[in-house]
Amino acid sequence: MVPRTFTLKGADPREAALRVLIVPHAGAGAASGRAFADHAPAPWMVATARLPGRESRVRESIPRLPGLVDDVVAVIRALPGTAPLVVVGVCSGAVIALEAVRAVQREGGGSVAGLVVVSQWAVTEKPDPDRRSVGDTDDTGEILEILEEYGGVPELLAGNEEMLRLALPPVVADIRAVEDYSSDPHPPLGCPLLTVFGDEDPLCPEDRTADWAMFSDNTRTVWVPGGHMLLAESPALLVNALAGNLDQFAVRQSRVLRTDREGHSHADRRG
Repeated sequence: MVPRTFTLKGADPREAALRVLIVPHAGAGAASGRAFADHAPAPWMVATARLPGRESRVRESIPRLPGLVDDVVAVIRALPGTAPLVVVGVCSGAVIALEAVRAVQREGGGSVAGLVVVSQWAVTEKPDPDRRSVGDTDDTGEILEILEEYGGVPELLAGNEEMLRLALPPVVADIRAVEDYSSDPHPPLGCPLLTVFGDEDPLCPEDRTADWAMFSDNTRTVWVPGGHMLLAESPALLVNALAGNLDQFAVRQSRVLRTDREGHSHADRRG
């Protein structure tokens, strides 16, 4: 495994009490996990997947969903350390993470202690055949209009033609890879599932997210203040959501939630 396919922050893998792998939202690179790692307890090793077509892999073509899943499976296999591993998939990254965890489990691997799905509606829902699709157009203006339905792109980016030319292709490729995806929840995952949503996210109301309960025999849901872009806008809340539910993954909380170097405990921010 070439190290550029993921980054590592936090605890030394040989000493970490918990390993977290972030599979970020559409178009995002490994830098998107930096703020999460900065808020994580000191005993956590935080890895962020760097998918093809961005950052140091910018010259690589972005594959369809099976290729992205294979990429993340390879990262899971290559991660250093032996501590329990929790995979965190964000928005479109949740689809990739779900299929990667399934693939690992089909291969007989017990290396994933849990899956966390962030800002992604239940994938039992088949796409509306009448909705506009990113895959149906190459017009930048129309693509930006469609992306508004997925939370849009930052105003600063949308207004900068040069930045948009660099940043938009991986966003579009990632969405095209997952926008027609739907899945039967059976057989259920072989690990616990935690779902995390923003209480002001118009894309993920309760009626669109409830079916995640069918994807594992051990499922919990956490609602946090915020909208759709939780990893970018509220990384501390994501850390707290995971930290407050480590018992679900049968992880020893006393060590995993040790106070960080600044003396702040992340264990008491959620019940």
